[in-house]
Amino acid sequence: MIGQRTEPPSATVPAAAQCAPAAHVALKQSAARIGPREPSLFETVRLASALAIVLTLACGLIAAVVHAGFAAQARRWLAFPFTGIPARPDIAARIFLHNLRALAAVGGMILITQSGQWRAHEPTRAPTTARRLGEVLLGGAIVANLIVVGASFGAYGTRMLRAALPHGPLELAAYSLALALYRQGRTRGLPARHLLTIVTLSVATLALAAVLETYVNL
Repeated sequence: MIGQRTEPPSATVPAAAQCAPAAHVALKQSAARIGPREPSLFETVRLASALAIVLTLACGLIAAVVHAGFAAQARRWLAFPFTGIPARPDIAARIFLHNLRALAAVGGMILITQSGQWRAHEPTRAPTTARRLGEVLLGGAIVANLIVVGASFGAYGTRMLRAALPHGPLELAAYSLALALYRQGRTRGLPARHLLTIVTLSVATLALAAVLETYVNL
């Protein structure tokens, strides 16, 4: 009887199987070097538009509630005189600097998140802790501002609407752009060019709003 020789399984792995893991690692390393795709201006504007719609709806809801049952109390609380403001350059500059402080708060949050991305090779809990604390403070400021603005529309109706035009939508656009930029850079690094473009657009929009608020009254 001729014995059958049993050969051990070949230790030779097909070349394709050997190359596949190496190619997978190479692709991952290449993706890490390239990083996430740079957001476009259109994407940021689209996100800002969505945020502006959400903020407007929230403000409208508060206005409706106040108008339905708390208009008199809100008028006593707010006590807006509606006397107008002097049409002078220094007044426009003062309004711009006042509104710029709110924009600077969002800018500070953007710096915190981006510094965390720039120092990603140095694990630390400080940026994450600062970001969470900043988000709580920023969220509280947004809610407080929504309550005041919504209550004013609910209390004074069309009189407040005239007082908020035409500068109000521009201020909303400026803040929404900054919030959209923060949302895009919350968990990833953003190119300096994109950061500079959106920040410049936000500041310019806010400056135009201050000029309109000073010199254009409806």
